[in-house]
Amino acid sequence: MKNKFLFFIISIIILSSCSSLRPIRYGAIPTQKSYKRFPSRAVKNSDTIFNFIKPSKEYGLGKKIGLINKDFNATNVSLDSFVKLHKTVSFMIIRKDTILYENYQRNYSDTTKVSSFSVVKPILSTLIGIAIDEGKIKSVEDYLVDYLPEFKNKVGFNKIKVRHLLHHTSGIAFSDNKFDLFSDNVEFYWGENLRDRILNVEIEYAPGKVFKYSSENTMLLALIIEKITNNSVSNYLQERIWKKLGMEAPAEWSLDRDDEKGIEKVFCCLQATTKDFAKFARLYLNDGNWKGEQIVSKEWVKKSTSPHPTGNNKHFYHNNWGIGPLKYGSFFAIGLYGQYLYVYPEEEIIIVRFGDKSTYLHTGYWNQIFLQIIDQL
Repeated sequence: MKNKFLFFIISIIILSSCSSLRPIRYGAIPTQKSYKRFPSRAVKNSDTIFNFIKPSKEYGLGKKIGLINKDFNATNVSLDSFVKLHKTVSFMIIRKDTILYENYQRNYSDTTKVSSFSVVKPILSTLIGIAIDEGKIKSVEDYLVDYLPEFKNKVGFNKIKVRHLLHHTSGIAFSDNKFDLFSDNVEFYWGENLRDRILNVEIEYAPGKVFKYSSENTMLLALIIEKITNNSVSNYLQERIWKKLGMEAPAEWSLDRDDEKGIEKVFCCLQATTKDFAKFARLYLNDGNWKGEQIVSKEWVKKSTSPHPTGNNKHFYHNNWGIGPLKYGSFFAIGLYGQYLYVYPEEEIIIVRFGDKSTYLHTGYWNQIFLQIIDQL
């Protein structure tokens, strides 16, 4: 009886602490299918589709991957076996616009939309770069309050620059804690009133002093895009990237709520086909140029994919792109459960991988695997 009463009290505390009942109902940790719980905004594609080239022969890829599994037992496996081992749903290798390898698991196919987590953040950052190219934003040195005056009366926010939001050095307090029920991350992912949540934040550190990865930073960038375009983030993505890159299918961006206050969860939750995500990686492989049109400036691409440790930004993470070993010049977008858009410019290689709920896999592990694959191409 005592245990039942204790459980009841804990349940009441949890329920009263969460602005949304979704994490209680569906579980705090998201999956590939969680996006189906949210309303969404459509991102239309172009009538003209860009198609990668299908190979004329079979490539014997990844026959000797030196794999260290979660038990740290070294093994050699084929690429086909490796794809199945870690709850992969899609895996694609492209070189010089030719698809060398394509594998789908768990009822996914080349037309199935996969749900992005943080792998989408470089797409949002690219929209900021485009806005700067267009003069809608003067510079990354502009202040947050220049565009969002509603933050002028919040202590310390007048010192935050656009650059700090891109580099995750804004100093804004934000808790992650691997999607536990009390974290800000859970409130952001499952919450139904993001606009209020974005405003209800405090400064933890002076801007430019500490790197702290935060979805709050990305959401503030979304508010800036809304303000300067007088439209939704989805619309800006549609007109500046999605239609221009010859995407094969419309995308959809999850919203926090289904009314006029709904806003895209820009730190995650863009649903698109694996091939269309690969096309965004191709844009960066080609220095922001798409078939002769400069979608985002070459300067923005170079800065975003190069080490930039000034102002306490992490030298391996810039404008939401991960930076690989200097020797290889690689860079990548990365998300929960080993989602990757991995770009290796020297060999004109793109590797795209989406998976589901395999939490022990980390950046160093995947970088090692991708380099092993590349060495065998």
